[in-house]
Amino acid sequence: MKVIFKILPLCFSTLLLSQDVTKIKNLDNLQKERFFNLVNKDSKTIPFLNEHQLYLDSIISIIPEDPFYWQQKAMPLFKQKKYELGMKYLNRAIEYDTTNHYKEYRAFIKCIFQKNYTKSLDEFLDLTKINGDAIVMDHTYSFWIGLCYLQLNEFQLSKKSIEKSIAFGKVNNYINPYELFYLGITEFEMGNYNEAIKNLDISINEYKNFADAKYYKALSLAKIGKETDAKALFLESKSDFKNGFTFNEGNSLYEQFPYQVSQFTYISSEKLFLTENN
Repeated sequence: MKVIFKILPLCFSTLLLSQDVTKIKNLDNLQKERFFNLVNKDSKTIPFLNEHQLYLDSIISIIPEDPFYWQQKAMPLFKQKKYELGMKYLNRAIEYDTTNHYKEYRAFIKCIFQKNYTKSLDEFLDLTKINGDAIVMDHTYSFWIGLCYLQLNEFQLSKKSIEKSIAFGKVNNYINPYELFYLGITEFEMGNYNEAIKNLDISINEYKNFADAKYYKALSLAKIGKETDAKALFLESKSDFKNGFTFNEGNSLYEQFPYQVSQFTYISSEKLFLTENN
């Protein structure tokens, strides 16, 4: 294995470090040469071009049972919102995977990209039985489970799961502003506005210009009759949003996260915060 990696240019590293080297080792010399040549060419393409898909097709024809390259076909398609097509290839990755890694990824995709919360929840609950409360895409299973429950209006179950994820972070001396944000959202949805403010404040403390947390804190302040404070924070949130301080989770560039604010959020909320009575 060391010999193989020594002869590879650095441009191969992203692809080769992520798949089963044994499958390459078992290729004959002509297949290896063709494989390395294809990976080299593919590394110079843009992932969203059809050229990338064609290179991956050729790579897969050489090592058809390597789940990594099936997942690589799926990933840009999800980011282009071609969910059904992407899922077709991701399912092939899962077929050949022996680690449940791509099943975790599929559960995440169903939550954030496909927004199929029931199926995502079922998959994460099944994975929990196998792996415990493992981590995928920078969060515990509990966080994603809580997000699914939130989107299904199961607020108490959502709160319980997100609290579990936050507790895990505390044990490891880490506070995630998004997890506190969503805990605040569960409290807001249950009408516990002071508790919502408490958790949103912690989120804002970790991410000073977090427009989304400030917006929902402003709503909570309005709910408890603090209209002046609510108006000021709404305007502050709007300014932060205009300056780009919203979600910066890894995939929020491609997909709207639950309860993420938008330009429409502020337009539709002005009548609440900016009327003469406020």
